[in-house]
Amino acid sequence: MIGPFAALLVGALMSGCDTMTPDECKTANWSDIGLRDGAAGKPISLLEDRAKACSKAGTGIDSGGYIAGRERGLRTFCRLENAAPLGLNGTAYAGVCPAPLDFEFRRRHQAGYAVYTLRNEISGFDSRSDRLQRKLREADSDESKQLAASDKDDDRKRIRREFDERRRHLRNELRDIDRSVQGTRDALRSAEYIVDTLR
Repeated sequence: MIGPFAALLVGALMSGCDTMTPDECKTANWSDIGLRDGAAGKPISLLEDRAKACSKAGTGIDSGGYIAGRERGLRTFCRLENAAPLGLNGTAYAGVCPAPLDFEFRRRHQAGYAVYTLRNEISGFDSRSDRLQRKLREADSDESKQLAASDKDDDRKRIRREFDERRRHLRNELRDIDRSVQGTRDALRSAEYIVDTLR
């Protein structure tokens, strides 16, 4: 389970906006903006982007206040218990944590991200399987229509051969998907176990 603090952090990452309007530039509290960016794990390069946006609006920035706020935010972001939930959510890690924490944070994030990736793969396999199942049903329907419209035995034999071949290819694809899903589910169980050991 993802803890309530980590869930809130993930929500902030999903809802945050990196652009600033001219009005926001004029009224900005740069310490608060730095705090928010740091708590969301944003890279320091974002400050340059914000500075450019505000320069176009004719407004300067308080880089010292921003950096101080960002450092406070990073102390929140770089807690090790946040790393796996970020990966599970599919959020990238920008390598912003200090060297003593970076290796372990990155390891935990990668463990969570592996689960996220495998779950997406299984979802993709399920979608492909659904499409193939639909094509099988359509093949049966189309064959019936073509047979009903044909009154020659040779044509009816040809239609049956063509649709038998089409169904054979579709069923082979479905078997391949089933094997892939089985292997991916095995890998997912192992990946989920690794994440569970980190909690």
